[in-house]
Amino acid sequence: MQLIKISSILTLLATFSWANPQCFLQGYGDLIRSADETSLILKNGTVLPYRTADAKASWDDKINHADLATQVEQRYDAGGQETPPPYLFDPGRLRYQPFFQALYGKDKKEIEKNLVTILWPTLKGSVKLPVNKVGGVDKKLLLIGQEIAKLPKADRIWAEGATTYCYRVIQDTDRLSMHSYGIAVDLAPTKTQYWKDEASSETAHIGYKNTMPMSIVKIFEKHGFIWGGRWYHYDTMHFEYRPELLAPLCTAQR
Repeated sequence: MQLIKISSILTLLATFSWANPQCFLQGYGDLIRSADETSLILKNGTVLPYRTADAKASWDDKINHADLATQVEQRYDAGGQETPPPYLFDPGRLRYQPFFQALYGKDKKEIEKNLVTILWPTLKGSVKLPVNKVGGVDKKLLLIGQEIAKLPKADRIWAEGATTYCYRVIQDTDRLSMHSYGIAVDLAPTKTQYWKDEASSETAHIGYKNTMPMSIVKIFEKHGFIWGGRWYHYDTMHFEYRPELLAPLCTAQR
């Protein structure tokens, strides 16, 4: 048991070996003025600390009290094939909430002022989806839908049942879902996989399951969206706009 515990700790430490504030500048160049080891300064004048005083030694600390440095400590595997992620490897799942509030809206009322409607193609026509317009997220998701519409039907069927904006917290937490900002989309919710169907503990050892086609994943990634299927805590229906993790300087491409 002791050997297993030590191995798990070493794996966790290895996944948190890298962080670069320039990821944010590359990813959000139209919204961020500067980024360094001290702070991020947005073009609207908002200043955010790159690191906060809260200690983040344990996994619970990291998932519940991430700062901007923690947010980019794990390098997202852009363009890779479907592979089971290492233990507690969740690039993009560790989030500093004040950053997203500063970009997309500080509360429900402000966020909803930034929402616009796009048409998402389906096999029977199209549906209207509310999406945040800040940083052109709406335009990127519109392009994604248009590209998915050109895929074979066997792949396109996995883009059905799309849902976007919903102001809510993540299941069993007090952290806001990325759907709250209108920058995330879930697809095929009745046919995809979610880690909590297997275990409830954040540090549990779980298997990996996925049915989402990589053809869809790669279209999303090309336009700045990451996929929850690249997380140890897999959420294979889930995509969210996170260009800091897909900036050329900051990805772990294979």
